[in-house]
Amino acid sequence: MTDLLLLGIDIGTSRVKAGLVSPEFELLAVESLPTPWRGTSDGPVVDPAELGTLALEAASRCADRAAADGHRIVAIGTTGMAETGALLDRDRNPIAPGYAWHHTLGDADRVQEALGRERFMTATGHGCDLAPSIVKLDHLRAQGHVFRPGQRWLNMPEYVTWRLTGREASELSLSGRTGLFELRARRWWADGLEFLGAGEWLFPGEPLPAGTPLGTVGDGAPASLRGAVVTTVGHDHPVAALSIGQYRTGSLCLSLGTSEAQIRVVEPSLSEAEVLRLVELGATVDWHPLGDRWYVLSTLPTGLTLERLARLVGCPTTEDRLALSREAMDAAPAVGARLADVTLDGFSIVGVTSGDDRPSLWRQAVEQLLADSKSMTDDISRVIGPPTGSAILGGWTHDPLIRRERERLDQRPRTGTPDEPGIVGAAMAAAKAAGLPHPFVDTP
Repeated sequence: MTDLLLLGIDIGTSRVKAGLVSPEFELLAVESLPTPWRGTSDGPVVDPAELGTLALEAASRCADRAAADGHRIVAIGTTGMAETGALLDRDRNPIAPGYAWHHTLGDADRVQEALGRERFMTATGHGCDLAPSIVKLDHLRAQGHVFRPGQRWLNMPEYVTWRLTGREASELSLSGRTGLFELRARRWWADGLEFLGAGEWLFPGEPLPAGTPLGTVGDGAPASLRGAVVTTVGHDHPVAALSIGQYRTGSLCLSLGTSEAQIRVVEPSLSEAEVLRLVELGATVDWHPLGDRWYVLSTLPTGLTLERLARLVGCPTTEDRLALSREAMDAAPAVGARLADVTLDGFSIVGVTSGDDRPSLWRQAVEQLLADSKSMTDDISRVIGPPTGSAILGGWTHDPLIRRERERLDQRPRTGTPDEPGIVGAAMAAAKAAGLPHPFVDTP
């Protein structure tokens, strides 16, 4: 008897992954390829066509494995990084490279001056910094690009869906990350598009929620994928939270990877003043992939900072770092030492004395960074209320010191948390698209 399987595709900053998932949402196999960034003086860029081809290659490898065992892929969900996308011409060839969300190219001040700081924040739920796609699109405009009807913008998971099915469609949670979507009105932002010299024709219609069937894999895709129903599931952070049930209003999911992401789910009823306050705190507010609620996302460079500190003190590998954490669990923190000016770009260490050793410095750094994390959680809670429950996932949950200190904050991993939560979350929405049993029974 042929077993029907689900497939999740996760287009990540570091790797492009595809995974086979059972109808019971058990992760069975994963194929992974490096994301093909090319370095420039302003930051990494990627060829959207090459990235899309790699996603199809990873998916095809998974599907071939399934077929060899007598199984068939019945539904596919795509998720991944936001802000990075494909600007396509009439023939659907890329006009420009895809820019990483942290790419420094662009003039956010110019966008802010034209559209207004508070106006941008309250309209889009985002700060006018370098991350939203509008800043990179404005850079192209400033370099002489003219936006014309027939051109199309697709976020990368949407682009991969198009490569699979031939259908162009926008997804809600990704649309907000462009800086060109009105949060409260739930429509493309006319003022932002006018600033670029573009119109709503730049996008393929009204954004749709995760789980919307967008067609089946066509003849142009690898044979082992053909016939599967496809849906775009959205931004990787809230999609990963789907895999552990953290999608109900009031929930808090902390994704502890290179970046610490705090994902809070709220009713779509925050006032303009509350949205503005959240954005001023450094958070963003967007429509959730499920389509009937919002999510508040705040990030900290917690994992990245600890990785840098570990290398600095002579612990470059994961095994070295885990050994250091085990040693630091019984060490007293280096009370006078602290990390200063912690950003994505780096940090400084001040107050280190001759009596401080590696375990004490590591213990102090972990406690300081977790205090920063709690402070962010508390700041957000003062605007939207405390979370009704919390859970953690990601690679840093395997660190014994991090795990112990998180448990003291009542933050614990859920039993059965998958190794690839983005893939499993995407597969859950794919099941919904295919009309199969899925966990989102209380959603439209």
